[in-house]
Amino acid sequence: MNKRFSKTKEKDSYKLIVYFICLVAALGGLLFGLDQGFIANSLDIIKAAYHLDTQGAEQYSAILATGGVTGALLSGLFARFMGRKKSLVFAGFIFSIASISSAFLPSFFLLSACRFFLGFGVGIASFIAPLYLSETAPAKIRGSMGTLFQLMITIGIFLISVTNVYIEKTFINPTVALPLMFVIVAAFALLMLFGSFVLPESPRWLMLKGRKKEALQVLQRTFNTKKEVTLEIKEIENTLAKDKGHILKELIKGNFLKILIIGVVLQMFQQLVGINVMIYYAPTIFGYAGMKGLIAMMTVPTVNMLFTFPAIYLVEKWGRKKLLYVGAALMFITMLAAGLAFQYIGNVVDPAIISQIPKTILLAAVIVYIFGFAFSWGPVAWIVCSEIFPLKGREIGMTITTMVNWTFAGLLMRYSLSFMDTFGKPSLFYLFSVFCVLAIIFVAKFVPETKGITLEELEAKLKKTN
Repeated sequence: MNKRFSKTKEKDSYKLIVYFICLVAALGGLLFGLDQGFIANSLDIIKAAYHLDTQGAEQYSAILATGGVTGALLSGLFARFMGRKKSLVFAGFIFSIASISSAFLPSFFLLSACRFFLGFGVGIASFIAPLYLSETAPAKIRGSMGTLFQLMITIGIFLISVTNVYIEKTFINPTVALPLMFVIVAAFALLMLFGSFVLPESPRWLMLKGRKKEALQVLQRTFNTKKEVTLEIKEIENTLAKDKGHILKELIKGNFLKILIIGVVLQMFQQLVGINVMIYYAPTIFGYAGMKGLIAMMTVPTVNMLFTFPAIYLVEKWGRKKLLYVGAALMFITMLAAGLAFQYIGNVVDPAIISQIPKTILLAAVIVYIFGFAFSWGPVAWIVCSEIFPLKGREIGMTITTMVNWTFAGLLMRYSLSFMDTFGKPSLFYLFSVFCVLAIIFVAKFVPETKGITLEELEAKLKKTN
């Protein structure tokens, strides 16, 4: 009786430790979400405080992506030489300093510089957090734990949207409201910074550095039995033994290049289906259709957060590819519907005279679109990219794929509103629907299923099939 109780207690303790570690690591996603959601309900205040036009506002929004690309570019070096844990701490530090500095409302040049460094910190976090989660979580729950990163992004978007809406309604003066918005961001940044100090280092990175004793200590905290720890260590050792030699050799191997292309295109499509346009500019887009107030401000962040929760379960139940198929199909239908809604509206000068039918279609389309993205391409693209690269070249592969994600995010942030002004409001949604179809074809032909196997088993499988 006591023995059975002891085993149950050990298992429960194991789960608690694993979930705690993964939850803290996923706070990197919170930083990502805070910055993504910040613009949507603060853009009018920023424009008022700094007297910006539409293009100036787009430029300020897009600076985040420039910093993100730079942070992602250097993240591989940080991950390799500093380790995963210290890189997360560094990202939290940069983010905290930049957000606190922004709260003082410096000149627009310095405010833009702060936004660049916010992007720099988030670029590091968007690289390190999925990598850390994939290397630390046991194989059977790696997908579920990987979705925590995306879940934290959506929670960050929701939290900053709620606080920004409240501040905007409470404090009319932009020079009072805007500093308060940045203070909220700084508070969450400090939470992530101090939370990162309690994390253990990635056991795979420790083994890569020849620190087997420390790797064993980490695995003993996250696995139930000594047998599991021994098997995990042996798999990591076998993988490292097969991949001896200079890291750059991985780049000229055919299988690595093929895997890299898969990761690059996957991250490219994650942005080209249009998610950041919805996250950043949903209130503006709804405003074009004569929809204002809480519906315009809170629909996207609320739905995005709520429907990421199913991904934690479905990513292990259905697998990665099925979720990508279903999500892309839903997004194709809804982007087509949104385009038709704006086609019906036409070039109305006064949004107040728009009938209820296109408004209802647009609102329903956006809700289902966000649902389709939240449980599929949102978390799964990051999960797959954190899983498919060989250990020796993982930092290189994830550096490049994360940079691609930020590059296309920046392009969408910078030109989407101008694109709608130039080619008509329906055009952008039709374009996104085309990318959804192309994404389905790409997944069917090239993306491997990674559910339920260790990273070392997956690496061996990809070497055989590529």
